Amino acid sequence: MSKPSRRPSRQNRTSLNPQNLPNYQRRQPARALLTLIFIPVLVCALAAWSHPQYRVTLWVISTMLTIGALLFSSLSIEVSADTLRWRFGPGIVRKQVDLKDIASVEMTRTTWLEGWGIHYTKRGWLYNVSGRNAVLVTQKDGTRFMLGSNDVIGLWEALQNRIG
Repeated sequence: MSKPSRRPSRQNRTSLNPQNLPNYQRRQPARALLTLIFIPVLVCALAAWSHPQYRVTLWVISTMLTIGALLFSSLSIEVSADTLRWRFGPGIVRKQVDLKDIASVEMTRTTWLEGWGIHYTKRGWLYNVSGRNAVLVTQKDGTRFMLGSNDVIGLWEALQNRIG
């Protein structure tokens, strides 16, 4: 017996009213990034303990790395009836786009050179904390950006069902 699908079938997708769809919400933790930041923080803490003359400098570096890790500890994406929102960590770094301004969405993979974080690439802005799967969003004004996700199919379907 096959498992029932949570997603609407292709024939039912066109009859869905975007206002009646549940909000899509997904949080992607940045495990690899946190691990990579933990190592230098640990080295700085141990060095500060064993070299008192550099203690202040090493504690400042450790504190800055820890704050950066907290700010980018995860990427949360929400698709509501009329808005696409995303935020990093606790939400100090966040953005949103009205769904009416989106022309198209497509699933893509980032290159290893494009990496993680927030930066401009040849395909537009990239917002990512882990992995290489992303959704490329093209706005009606031609602006493009990529949102990294550990549920790229679910994110793509949520956007596609709402923008038509």
